[in-house]
Amino acid sequence: MRFDTVLAATDAPSLRAEVAALRSPARRLARGVIVLRGGSAQPRQFQLVVDERDESWTVDRQGDRHRDRFAEGVLHSVDGPVEVSFARSGAVAPPVRLLTPELLPLWGSPASFVPVLVQRIRGHWLLVTCEHERDPADRMTVVVDERDGVAHRWYGTSEVTVLTEVRVMDDDEPAPPRRRFSRLSEWPALEY
Repeated sequence: MRFDTVLAATDAPSLRAEVAALRSPARRLARGVIVLRGGSAQPRQFQLVVDERDESWTVDRQGDRHRDRFAEGVLHSVDGPVEVSFARSGAVAPPVRLLTPELLPLWGSPASFVPVLVQRIRGHWLLVTCEHERDPADRMTVVVDERDGVAHRWYGTSEVTVLTEVRVMDDDEPAPPRRRFSRLSEWPALEY
């Protein structure tokens, strides 16, 4: 991985592969917070389980009665079941893509965002800043932990997502029940 160097669009596929290689496929539980940028909406909490080995996931969101899930090539959302690929299924539940950051919509075409700069911060965190090819002021940022290959922070064009907990689940561990979210008293502390 090349650090502190402005990268071209042609570097995007190899950088994306390097980010994916940081992670071993596993079943992971994550919890976090998502908030719309520039809006007055309250932050919403979420809980998700992603199993890369069988390409499945479930997501519970604060305020939603429905649990979105994806398994065996079928996305089950409030709109009903639909066949879709694992890579595209995260569009319905963007926090899922934090556990598979190579699927985030920032790695060049067709998203039109080109990786600009990769920096190592505080030892094991990778700060990837991307800008839109037609407007350099339009940027997205992701922070990936080199130790687990998971994106713990995502600053997209319309929302900010922060993981507050991530852990690998045992194979025989049951999926957690639908989460009851308590009201947030403050935004999670960001530590690098």
